[in-house]
Amino acid sequence: MSKREDIKDASVALSFDYGLIYTKILGWIDLGHAQANDARRLKSILLEEKGREFFPEYNDWYFPVDYFQEMGANKSIFGHTIEFRGGIHSPLMIRSCLSWKMKQRIALTIMMKTAFRFESFQQFPVFKLRSDSGFSGEDLISDLVGFYRVFGEGIDPIILAQPTSKEYALWIWGYYGAIGNFKNKEFRPLLFPAPSPHTRNSPRKGFIPSWLDYIKPLPNLESEHILNRHRNEPSKNFFNDINRINQELYISIREKGWNTTNGVRNTNMPANLHFAPHKPISVDFFTIDKTF
Repeated sequence: MSKREDIKDASVALSFDYGLIYTKILGWIDLGHAQANDARRLKSILLEEKGREFFPEYNDWYFPVDYFQEMGANKSIFGHTIEFRGGIHSPLMIRSCLSWKMKQRIALTIMMKTAFRFESFQQFPVFKLRSDSGFSGEDLISDLVGFYRVFGEGIDPIILAQPTSKEYALWIWGYYGAIGNFKNKEFRPLLFPAPSPHTRNSPRKGFIPSWLDYIKPLPNLESEHILNRHRNEPSKNFFNDINRINQELYISIREKGWNTTNGVRNTNMPANLHFAPHKPISVDFFTIDKTF
């Protein structure tokens, strides 16, 4: 949940991995989302292709991908920092040896689908009592900015978005109120025009600039580049809807440092527990196919 005291100045926008800035092109950006540690981890997994295996039923090679988004808090217990997290985990299998451009599209597809589910998760009543974060106006566009900072090329999108001064951002916040009061379920910016006297000012949806739109998500999953995973194997018919990826709700309790090995960040999935995990649909042997 973004707060007024989180607002930063344009001069330090690239120096912080937390906080909130206002930009002329993309509106509010959450620097925590835009830090994109999840995208950086996903990029490493897609490049390394660890655990690649041949599956005869698909006549192709696949490797496992565990992508997740989470939230939570830390607590110090007997001198150890314990991380309490809840989130959404997408256990997938990705076709091996694809081009980098295709892997970029696959990564964007995974991020968008999981981010949308994660924002929905944050709208559960138990969380809404303490936070207005679910689909907060800056969340999805900040995820997209973070994705392009990792998978894109050229100038940092935060620079291209034209961050404003802290004074201007505070003026916008003071006039319109907290960004969490404005919901946005699209990967598009929510812009807040400069207040003018004798005019009723209200936020409006902006357009995605070309430098944040040159990587396209897959239109569907029919190509089988992305498959759901069950028991460490790809599953084509996991759901009736072939375009749906599996997104498991989980909790995780772990000690800080689990994601580093010899001082280097690893790509491990944290220990977790799924709530009511999905299972592949059962084959109905008694349904008559009317196409015959």
